[in-house]
Amino acid sequence: MITSLLVRAFQQLPAKESKALVEFVRCPLFNRRPEVTRIFEHLAAYVGKPAQKAFAAEKLFEAAFPGEVYDNRRLRHGMSYALNALRQYLALVEWQSDKAECQQTLVRALRNRGMDKLFDKALDKAATQGEKQNVRDAQHHFHQYQLHQEKLEHKARHERSASLNLQPLPDELTTFYVSEMLRHACSALMHQAVAGQTYHMQLLGAILGVVEQGPMLETPAVAVYYHAYRMLQSPEEDQPFEQLKQLLAQHEDRFEQVEMRGLYLMAINGCIRRMNSGKRAYIREAFEVYQAALERNFLTENGFLSSFTFKNIIRAGAALGEHEWTEQFIEQHRNALHPRERDNAYRYNRAFLYFQKADYAQAMPLLQQVEMEDPLNNLHARRMLVRSYFELGEQDALESLLQSFGAYLNRQKNLGYHQELNLNFVRFMQRLIRLVPNDEAAKSSLRKEVAAEKQVAEREWLLEKMGG
Repeated sequence: MITSLLVRAFQQLPAKESKALVEFVRCPLFNRRPEVTRIFEHLAAYVGKPAQKAFAAEKLFEAAFPGEVYDNRRLRHGMSYALNALRQYLALVEWQSDKAECQQTLVRALRNRGMDKLFDKALDKAATQGEKQNVRDAQHHFHQYQLHQEKLEHKARHERSASLNLQPLPDELTTFYVSEMLRHACSALMHQAVAGQTYHMQLLGAILGVVEQGPMLETPAVAVYYHAYRMLQSPEEDQPFEQLKQLLAQHEDRFEQVEMRGLYLMAINGCIRRMNSGKRAYIREAFEVYQAALERNFLTENGFLSSFTFKNIIRAGAALGEHEWTEQFIEQHRNALHPRERDNAYRYNRAFLYFQKADYAQAMPLLQQVEMEDPLNNLHARRMLVRSYFELGEQDALESLLQSFGAYLNRQKNLGYHQELNLNFVRFMQRLIRLVPNDEAAKSSLRKEVAAEKQVAEREWLLEKMGG
């Protein structure tokens, strides 16, 4: 029973939410089944504790129906009702987290019930709140559209011959639609670059034409995604990136933190595209975008900095020779990583920075402790350790590592072309360390083989060590 959907879902709740859920089901407004309350009280008492038998079917039935004979059918019904209660709780919490949505629902409820005075007050309050808040994202415009619609519905019902101002309805709805379409177009361009999948958006051309007429570019929700789209669409041009960077600084208070994170990552994606086309100046641009986002706390998600972002910031800093800043960043943001990956990500990236500074003696012990889940990071860590052993003249350790590296590669089935790249690296390294000293002819022959092999990792370094 521990594998049941209800138990697994409850185990995923933070402690604060699991306690709140128990209080939720105790309220007769939301739950009138005592067995549901008892099930959740039982789960709350034992979740996170080693006594896993507490979640066995018999134990759950005993908790739900104390003193009764075990009946699997009744237990399953009780757990089904409990799962529905959990779903209702999550939906309610999510709804309550959006104040504008809550106010909008209240306005609609009052209009439907004909409570005119309360309706007017709620509508005024919702309108005032919308104007007071700084956020002007797409959802803001959608909420404004909904409020205008409620106002018109109410007015039309009570004043049949009244003059109605319909203009805000298409204005707000168009702004919402255009902003969202441009946002999805940006996502499609980024996904297309990674996965090669093409997306067709039939109205995108018309949307771009409308936006480029001018007035809509005064709206932050439209402007940022329009320039983000142009930046991603035309990596050979510099101006769209500069415009986006300026808009992000200008309108950073107009969007929620999670959306600003996505926008900054789009800007960084634009830098990477330009770097890949040979514009090395964009390494500095990406580095500065990362710094700006860090200062504003726009890179964390659910309170954590992803190991992917952590690594990319360090790569950018190291590439620019910003070693002191990068070292401080590693130490200051180590605890921002998720505990599950914190130690390995720290060791791997700290070792990388030592490695970039040619401090192989400091890098080596860290690399020996690295166990990365990501296969490509794992391969990179192993290659750094190989190169560190070579540079430090650790011949015996190097030979042993190359043997284990080769065996590891042969066992892996999901590396794609990276398997061949690394197998060739191991093969050439084994031949390099077995060369007879001062045998220039053999070294020259091996150098030519490496130069001719297209699929080999660390090619430039290998050629350098062979005198190429």
